[in-house]
Amino acid sequence: MAGTVLEDLIRALDSEEDVPTPQKLPRDFYSKISTYTQKIRRSAGSNASEVTNRLIARQVDMIDSMTRELLTIRTKKAIQKHASFELLPEERYVSSLQEKFEKRIAAFVEAVSAGKPSFIEFAQKSEAERSVVVKFIKHVDELVGLDLRRYGPFEVEDIASLPAANAEILIVGGNAVEIYSRDY
Repeated sequence: MAGTVLEDLIRALDSEEDVPTPQKLPRDFYSKISTYTQKIRRSAGSNASEVTNRLIARQVDMIDSMTRELLTIRTKKAIQKHASFELLPEERYVSSLQEKFEKRIAAFVEAVSAGKPSFIEFAQKSEAERSVVVKFIKHVDELVGLDLRRYGPFEVEDIASLPAANAEILIVGGNAVEIYSRDY
């Protein structure tokens, strides 16, 4: 099984590098890789030798690297060729965010270079209104959001929707973790 999964991944990566559009992959392609990785990770641990654990870690790193490269190549092709229909559903999930990101960059640059300050104001307003749902991992006293509303106090395990900028400060400070953003 190990040879088959890794060989399939290598073969898929090699074939993607040679053609202009995404190649057809089996529907369960990523599921098989994930199941295989789960299986080898489970075989690592305190009962396995140090050499075995290092080999498993190396194999997992290779799978990570090849999967990342394959996904990058396939989504880039699909976006450039407007061929997202040729991707697997999980690849479309990833590429839709990437495509949205690239469109936003293009719109922003075009607005700046075309002298459209209203777009810049719209972007500023949208970001100021964006909220993020966080779970608190430490006690946090009441705070005032960038929207000038009062939030909290919060205890460990509390969940709250906060302005994105405030949530980011709490996350970076180690007081909370993000659990949902409408961007995803």
